Amino acid sequence: MNNRNLTDQQRVTVAKLEYQLLEPNQVIILAGQPFGKVLQHIYTADGLQMFVIENRPQKEYTLLFKGSSGIMKGNPETWTNEWLDTNLPIGWSMLFQRGEIPQQLRTATRVLNRVLCQHPNAHFYLYGHSLGSINVQYALSHCHHIGQIRRADIYEGPNIYWLLNASERKQVRKFKHKVYNYVDVYDPIVVGYVDGRRLVGRLKYVDSHLLPPINQHMWGGYMFTSRGKLKTRSIDKLFLKRGAMDQYWMKNGHELYQERLNLRQLQQLKKIHHRSQLAFAKDWRNKSSRRRHLLDDLIDFDKLPNI
Repeated sequence: MNNRNLTDQQRVTVAKLEYQLLEPNQVIILAGQPFGKVLQHIYTADGLQMFVIENRPQKEYTLLFKGSSGIMKGNPETWTNEWLDTNLPIGWSMLFQRGEIPQQLRTATRVLNRVLCQHPNAHFYLYGHSLGSINVQYALSHCHHIGQIRRADIYEGPNIYWLLNASERKQVRKFKHKVYNYVDVYDPIVVGYVDGRRLVGRLKYVDSHLLPPINQHMWGGYMFTSRGKLKTRSIDKLFLKRGAMDQYWMKNGHELYQERLNLRQLQQLKKIHHRSQLAFAKDWRNKSSRRRHLLDDLIDFDKLPNI
């Protein structure tokens, strides 16, 4: 089995593999057939994680850009790398239109170009969800090997098109026909999509239904036909209303930054958020013995900073 013949539903199944701890040489089975073998797990100092799956007979490689670990499956290191140093700065940059790019996104660019250079005659298929989608979007804006990338499927990530400069936007337009950007407007993480043009890739507006936030974010609202085709819809009033709200916050956030906030105040707000996140983790742990045992297995609370 290869990427070219996958259904939409099978592509989501492949994307979900990014949240598993895949081991090198592990054989991936999809729909009862060999899909490929894990070649490597790339894990950089700034928290970028990417799995490379090789399908040698087909001369193709699947690149899975991992999303955020979350509270339950995370630890102080992933919270710092994925949230404090990447996700939250992306949110700040979009809200205040500052154009700052976290280090992990730049690392994603270098890693992608390096892997493409290592296999010059192969075809590549990219997948990313949430933080993984962010990394794919930015990496494509600096990718120098357009011909090797056959397709990219990115799910439930904010639209970082607004953080790209003119040169980067021009570059991603070269990939537009190869990138499928899946958006569920009920997902609170999906922000910055105001129309079907100003985004990385082609919009795939998911015909979803309202669910609890975490379930919504993790593909919970996706529906498929009996043949595995994702149910989508045309841009409607709900999409435009959400887009208008995002535009309002981006515009007014920028004015707020220009008129009322200075750099020191922004840094103070970030520190306050950091402290509140740690306080939440400790409070959440202490509310029941079951939660305490679960988090004790993941986190050494004695090593967390005082708050």
